[in-house]
Amino acid sequence: MKPNALSQFDDENFSLSNDLKQLKKVIDSNAIEAIVFYSGRILEATSNYCVNTLGEKSNNNVFSNIEHINDYNLLDLVTRHWAHGLRRLANQFRHILKPTEINDGVIAVILLNSWLDWLINKSQLVDNNQEQFTLCSDEKSEINKQLHWINNWLQHKNFHELSNQQESTLLKQPIFSAVICEELINKKEFIVASEYLEISQNSHPNDLRLLQLQGLLLSRTNQLKKAEQILRSLLKKFPNDDETIGILAGVYKKMWQMGDEGKLQTWGKLYKKGWLQSKERNTYLGINAAAYALWIGEKENSIEIASNIVNQYQKRQKVLMDTLKLPTNKMDYWDQATLAEAQLLANEVEQAESYYYDLFTAKHYVNQPHEIAAKQLAHHLSFLDEQKYSKLLDLAEEFMTN
Repeated sequence: MKPNALSQFDDENFSLSNDLKQLKKVIDSNAIEAIVFYSGRILEATSNYCVNTLGEKSNNNVFSNIEHINDYNLLDLVTRHWAHGLRRLANQFRHILKPTEINDGVIAVILLNSWLDWLINKSQLVDNNQEQFTLCSDEKSEINKQLHWINNWLQHKNFHELSNQQESTLLKQPIFSAVICEELINKKEFIVASEYLEISQNSHPNDLRLLQLQGLLLSRTNQLKKAEQILRSLLKKFPNDDETIGILAGVYKKMWQMGDEGKLQTWGKLYKKGWLQSKERNTYLGINAAAYALWIGEKENSIEIASNIVNQYQKRQKVLMDTLKLPTNKMDYWDQATLAEAQLLANEVEQAESYYYDLFTAKHYVNQPHEIAAKQLAHHLSFLDEQKYSKLLDLAEEFMTN
């Protein structure tokens, strides 16, 4: 590192270079709890820095910080997973939600190293000094081997079943097993995900993230009553957890879509709660809250929420272009779908037509789940029975059947 390169992260209450020195001391003394605390503290302070750099006022909520950065599509899949992994581990220690285990300190340092390597060398949010950053001296450690194995899988998608030896290590570390199981669920490998989740929960039956993933797996396999039972219990214990709120609200929305009309109000209120609780930042929760408001006849409220979401996307584009000097088209499929939907609900019809057309026809969105977005669009239009939506209705009907 160049002299004083770390000072760009400092404020009146924090010095990264000093914290790294203190972290080195507790690593050398194998003070596991202190290692995790320092690693979590560094993640919190530096994620605050990122949010401030992006033009927002950070609030020391690490989950919110990581997701705020991810909103700009600046985090790669691996870095996002490990940042949340370190956040969860630090929270477990802070709130005494797990016993201290022998590998916790090593895991915390490796995950922090992943975060700082991204921040300093790849993020474009700091003054890059073109030097590689590393905290890890033992590249041959068993935990590092596990991390490299998962990273390779995440990046290259070449999944193969874990061996018995790997099961005994990878799946008994909830930080690692949660990432494996989440990606298996996303890939619709439900049987393998269920088997691995069971192995993991045998070792850590009360782990919050593993329980959330159990609820998500049950939801994805339409075991909705079982999913509801697990997630309601979690929400009672952790009423402010955005991830639990989002998964449970999704369960109730599925129940409603499958004919339980009474669940409309249940999922709608839960999405609205999550939207407000996120300080009106989480666009996934927000767009569902806006949809719910439209469907129950609160059109002005729907317009207000949707307009807020449109403004958020416009602000992100401006930051990417003016602050980071990046192209402004860094949106994945679901970003594009959310913005198009928000423009529709905000009564910005011409813009909505343009974004929906690109969503359904652009080459880089080929083979995406257009039917889901088209069905949602058609349902909205059934509450907006005006001639000016005819082009959008034609689009929805075309791609509901394609």
